[in-house]
Amino acid sequence: MGRKSPIKIQEVIRCGWVGTKPHFISYHDEEWGIPVHEDRRHFEMLILEGAQAGLSWSTILLRREGYRRAFAGFDPLKVSKFDARKKAALIQDSGIIRNRLKIESAITNARAFLTVQEEFGTFDHYIWKFVGGTPKLNNWKAMSQVPATTAESDALSKDLKRRGFKFVGSTVIYAHMQATGLVNDHTTDCFRHPSNLSSHSTLQRSTFRRTQSSLAIRVKRVYDPPDTEDGFRILIDRLWPRGLSKDSANVDLWQKDLAPTTGLRNWFQHDPSRWKEFQARYATELDQNIKAVEELWQRTRQSPVTILFAAKNETYNNAVALKEYLHRHFG
Repeated sequence: MGRKSPIKIQEVIRCGWVGTKPHFISYHDEEWGIPVHEDRRHFEMLILEGAQAGLSWSTILLRREGYRRAFAGFDPLKVSKFDARKKAALIQDSGIIRNRLKIESAITNARAFLTVQEEFGTFDHYIWKFVGGTPKLNNWKAMSQVPATTAESDALSKDLKRRGFKFVGSTVIYAHMQATGLVNDHTTDCFRHPSNLSSHSTLQRSTFRRTQSSLAIRVKRVYDPPDTEDGFRILIDRLWPRGLSKDSANVDLWQKDLAPTTGLRNWFQHDPSRWKEFQARYATELDQNIKAVEELWQRTRQSPVTILFAAKNETYNNAVALKEYLHRHFG
């Protein structure tokens, strides 16, 4: 097989606040605005956002691992048991913001968090009721239009304060709602904005379903030799496969933005018992990147497509999940 042209990496447009800082890019692409339904993640963001008060978010993100270590992996039960000796140690910990009030508020909030869990079953059940259980999708054209607070964040902030939480003003809580996907404030030009399908796109999708009963998609491990039936070869992994040169891979397009987020991938670990849940969470991520998804299925109408993956597990992986997602929506 002849030498292929250089691999194309799809360029993306991001929200204006991201800039070029690597830690901002990964946070924006993989976390911000994606619905969270895990209590520990909610608690993590409450700690980090409370620590941010009066500081920049960049400062906090750069200390995230320090906070994870200092606050017991963001386990609210363990944090709730921190005593005076532990608080004194945290004051000396250079990996976090050494502010006594913020440290004490994290411990206070852990205890209040547990009380909410007891009342509602999970903190997640409690917090999502403030947006009716469904993410609120906004359509801002520029970040200057994005509010600092809303009626929902005012109500949630007031209720959290009533329950004993600290550092939970409406501005802090709206940041939490943005970070955990209760609201989606990606601007409409950002690749993470789940743009609504136009009536034209809907017609195209309906026509496609009538004229083609199944998508011309293959799934294949990127380490396997390419063959003539592969057609257009797309790598759907966030990281480049270890030990594989770009020349030998014969990849036509490396489409990182359709790969599962790092957090989801680390949680899944190709565990068969988590497969159904992984598919559901991955589908939620894909739903928020519908433009790129549509571009992929449009390509399948033009020629055969092979989705490439690097994982050793050939049954439970993101390429299989992506193909099944495409069949459910377009096949």
